[in-house]
Amino acid sequence: MDTANPPKTKKPPRPDRYRLPRRALAGRGLAAIAALLLIGTCVLCARWGYADLVAADASSRQAAMQEHAAKTGELADAPQANTLRDELMLAQRFDPRNPTTAEQLGGLYALNVRDGGAIRNQRAKALEQYSQAVVMRPTSPYSWASLAWTKYYLGQVDAGFYRALDAAIQLGPWEPEVQYLVVDLGLALWDELPAGMRPKIMTIAQNGTRRY
Repeated sequence: MDTANPPKTKKPPRPDRYRLPRRALAGRGLAAIAALLLIGTCVLCARWGYADLVAADASSRQAAMQEHAAKTGELADAPQANTLRDELMLAQRFDPRNPTTAEQLGGLYALNVRDGGAIRNQRAKALEQYSQAVVMRPTSPYSWASLAWTKYYLGQVDAGFYRALDAAIQLGPWEPEVQYLVVDLGLALWDELPAGMRPKIMTIAQNGTRRY
């Protein structure tokens, strides 16, 4: 055996301290994705929260404006209504899938407002908002009743009107505001109502009588 020239053995490669193993790279990638998702969720929640604050404030002032108009018979001025509209539209931009904001905008557009010497409302825009609201929250009898009421005032007594009226009856037989709207519309259109809807209107009227 030749001991003077022993066989050379390969030395293991020196680890590159600047090069991370694939597993570590994958872990860092997942952590980065998780961080981005968390940031996105926080931003989305912040947008929704801000939209709720704006809508809640506008809603309270809108209710006060409507109550004042009901008590005094005075119509809201256009600048006041426009301010509320702008705030609700801002809330809707931040949270476009909120049915409550759509309902509030619908109610605001349906108001009679004094614009200088003229009286105006924007029922076509109210119809658009209520139509969005029933898609986003199809279980709300108030949205369906408001949709039926708005279509009636626009002269749209069609299949969509009767569908909205029937949904309001089915979903809110004991809700006072729904009872009022349904009975008012039912009596106004009594001769034109489909035969199967007249008993439903009478039931809603009886519910209201028993309630009060």
